[in-house]
Amino acid sequence: MLDLKLLTTFREVAVRRSFSDAAAALSFTQPAVSQHIGRLEEAVGARLLERGARGVSLTPAGEVMLRQASLLLDAARRAEEEVRLAAGIGRARVRVAAFPTAAAGLVPGATRELRARRPDGELVLQVLENEPALDALLAGRVDVALIVESALSPSNPRPGVEYLPVCSDELRLAVSADHPLATRTSVSLEELQAEAFLITEVAGTCADSNVVLHAFRDAGYEPNVSFESDDYQALQGMAASGIGVALIPTIALISSRPDIVVLPLRGRAPAREIVAAVRAGEDEPLVDHMVEALRNAAHRLAHGALAAVA
Repeated sequence: MLDLKLLTTFREVAVRRSFSDAAAALSFTQPAVSQHIGRLEEAVGARLLERGARGVSLTPAGEVMLRQASLLLDAARRAEEEVRLAAGIGRARVRVAAFPTAAAGLVPGATRELRARRPDGELVLQVLENEPALDALLAGRVDVALIVESALSPSNPRPGVEYLPVCSDELRLAVSADHPLATRTSVSLEELQAEAFLITEVAGTCADSNVVLHAFRDAGYEPNVSFESDDYQALQGMAASGIGVALIPTIALISSRPDIVVLPLRGRAPAREIVAAVRAGEDEPLVDHMVEALRNAAHRLAHGALAAVA
């Protein structure tokens, strides 16, 4: 009989490709993690992991074990939750990891809908960026990982993960209330060439900045960047000060300041793609309800933003 504790350790090492990272995540010592892997390999009679200069890799037997360990551990978690529900000492839980703007702007509305539809359901939220969120998903610590992607530069898909589209999150222009553009109903990116811009970063290494920089390229010019920050509240504040204009995703404008004006971009507005990642083969209805609630919340936010600037 396979030991679930050993399987948990194995899955953590397999997902992270590192004994030391797995030890830190599990609050174990590295020798303890190595012992667990050794005991599991002895139990199944096969080598599951190989250590190399680039980290840990899975053997063919290890690939099979990772798939089966995920199924067993997920089944054990569901069994525990169902028993607790039957005994009246627990609630069905869905565990969500979300990047910061989704956690603040998208998840609250989805949670309200989920609670109305499933009063027995409970949401547990972690704020994580893309890669840590996917690590947590594959390690069984969350059930839904909300990630943001650029369709222009998509991330490499991970084995064992199904990617479900949630929404296209359009960028909008934020200007100070006394800016000459503030009285406009919309604006094109081509009209903004003389403006100083406030953006997330100029390297284009994250999905948001990738979308923004490609939009400028399509408009035919390089932006004059006066301020960079990955904090959209900071970008709003600097836009309100009048030192520049900011391109901000709709979802990040859920708590927009009263001293800025938000304008839609004419034509096909640049957008980042928000995706819900779940484990392949996931059959928990509460996970399906959560993904549907996220889509509905995104729809409401987009239409609310359109009404606000109409």
